[in-house]
Amino acid sequence: MEKIKVMIIGNNDNRIYEIKSLLGNDKIAFVGFSKQDEMALDKAISLKPHVIIIQCENAYHDAIDSAKKIYIKIPGCAVIFLCDRFDMTMIEEVMLAGVRKVLQLPIDAKTLTENIEVAYNIEKSRLENTDTIATNMQSRIITVFGAKGGIGKTTITVNLAVALAKMGKKVAIVDLDLQFGDVNVYFDIDPKNTIAELSQGKDSGDIDAIKRIMTLHFSGVSIVCAPKSPEYAEYVTPNNVETMINTMRPYYDYILIDTTPQFNDVTMTAIENANLVLLISVPDISTLRNTKISLNILESLQQRDKTEIVINRVTKGLISIKDMQRVLGIPAKNNITLDFKTAVNCHNKGVPMVLDSPKSEIGKDLLKLAKNVVSRIDNNIS
Repeated sequence: MEKIKVMIIGNNDNRIYEIKSLLGNDKIAFVGFSKQDEMALDKAISLKPHVIIIQCENAYHDAIDSAKKIYIKIPGCAVIFLCDRFDMTMIEEVMLAGVRKVLQLPIDAKTLTENIEVAYNIEKSRLENTDTIATNMQSRIITVFGAKGGIGKTTITVNLAVALAKMGKKVAIVDLDLQFGDVNVYFDIDPKNTIAELSQGKDSGDIDAIKRIMTLHFSGVSIVCAPKSPEYAEYVTPNNVETMINTMRPYYDYILIDTTPQFNDVTMTAIENANLVLLISVPDISTLRNTKISLNILESLQQRDKTEIVINRVTKGLISIKDMQRVLGIPAKNNITLDFKTAVNCHNKGVPMVLDSPKSEIGKDLLKLAKNVVSRIDNNIS
């Protein structure tokens, strides 16, 4: 069995030797250490460790900068922070930097070894199940669009994102329902900043600025929230959106974009930049009509080939799945069961269904949708 190669970065020599002394077992190979300076990254690249432990004291911002560089430059290398103390603000920042584990000193050898193994296995699995070059050069962009409001578009976006995160993917959501977007409500978060502040500051091309306005959910999903008030929507332009998406691509496996039910310029930018468009519909006559019109528009814009239908709120009724497929002229492989009670309860609690009720029929359908999405995109079917 291959040993896990571990490197330590830090400025406290005593702590470094203390950590090194905990690594003496048959599963781990200590390959070297470095001061936390400009040479640390170069040394890490040359040593090719599987796991890097960053010994972090009070001034942890330099450690976070190091973690960001490692995440970008050394694919498959897991980063663990070892700190004297930490708080939730720090946890959020280090997770955005790609850190897998944050542990507190003092720590025993068994706990440290177990966490090294977990971090190593997560990164190994992620590397084996994705195209390494594609993952680090270009995200998979999924735009979720609905031909009508109130049909569960945001519910599907949020739960799909969390399901992908549960599969070990690095996931972000961008809420482009700019006037009344409520992705944050589904996650029970109150963002300090939104896409409006990012666009006003003309920072759409700065990944650090983007991450500063993001909110990290405990599920691992990072969220760019919609403006807090409708009048701020005008600050977000199609150019802002395209620049932001392109800037985010190297940092996430999947970027999900929730949209407004209108073919406006911002929505079209999200559709044109997508690898996959999920067109949400429900089995009623008016929505079916609007979905058919939307498919025709997407056809005229040469976007239909990458579009898949998702039928939400499926139940026994006058309109069957077969009827919808016949009218729309497109297969409906992704069907979500109607379960109003579970959906409302989870929404009111601010907990996605795939976390709160994964064994319910609707939870199973949403997890199946995530697997279908990964299969389609990663097998280059789109």
